Amino acid sequence: MRSTPAMCFLIAFSSAVRGPSDAGRRIAAAGRLRSASAAAASHVADARFAALLALDSAGMVARIETVPGFFEPALLPVLAALDARQRDLDVRGAVGEIGVYHGRSFVPLALLRREGEAAVAVDCFEEQQHNRDESGCGNEAAFNATLERFCCAHDVVSVACDSTQLAPADLLAAARGPIRLLSVDGSHTEEAVLADLSLAAAALAGGGVVILDDAVNADWPGVVSGLARHVFEAGEGEDQRLLPFALGYNKAFLCTARWQAVYGEALAPLGRKRARFLGHDCAVLPLGWIAAHFAND
Repeated sequence: MRSTPAMCFLIAFSSAVRGPSDAGRRIAAAGRLRSASAAAASHVADARFAALLALDSAGMVARIETVPGFFEPALLPVLAALDARQRDLDVRGAVGEIGVYHGRSFVPLALLRREGEAAVAVDCFEEQQHNRDESGCGNEAAFNATLERFCCAHDVVSVACDSTQLAPADLLAAARGPIRLLSVDGSHTEEAVLADLSLAAAALAGGGVVILDDAVNADWPGVVSGLARHVFEAGEGEDQRLLPFALGYNKAFLCTARWQAVYGEALAPLGRKRARFLGHDCAVLPLGWIAAHFAND
């Protein structure tokens, strides 16, 4: 049977949907990091920022792409910009993540630590009865192996539990104090996200930032629902409510009201436009969740 233009298009489209090869994905990921780094470098005059981006010269992006999970490499300049601003402001504390899976997105946070800072990893790991929506099946041995592979296992405390039942005092104890950078990527139900954001707010250092995964991902509507409830229903006290200041790379970036303008300004040069989200002015970063998802899967 002779191929028609329509058939050729459908075959090409089907191949695209299945996704690129592993090698092609790694090349594309490294390219996105280079582009994002070049755009960001002129806006963040900090030697440590350049040092973080230089990690790719050792093939970090190619290696981290082999770890199961999701992480958009072009997010590295954003993390570096936030870290640089926290250093300028002398914001101190641990780094951490709720829902670490095999450690793919935990590694960049751990590599950002300053001397003496701890890192805390919260996951139900093998206790999968707590993973109500099956948003990721963690494995503590695989997570620890990832940390060793990237030489960032020092001062990491793993807390194996249902994060929605974790008391703020216990999280603070594991982190040896307040947390300045916290990724939230636990259970994606509305109730779990609401509980995790309340926990994050209680454990956050003054000037701390929370990075909420899948914030505008249509596959996980419970995340934006839980975030909306937190924004509109949390207590009015400054330290009780996390508010958005940026969106991008499948994440919502949150802090308390006092710091919104500070961090919004820090990320503004990396964004492509501004938009209102849940009643707040936000920087919109170049890649949305669709690009991030298909680039990593």
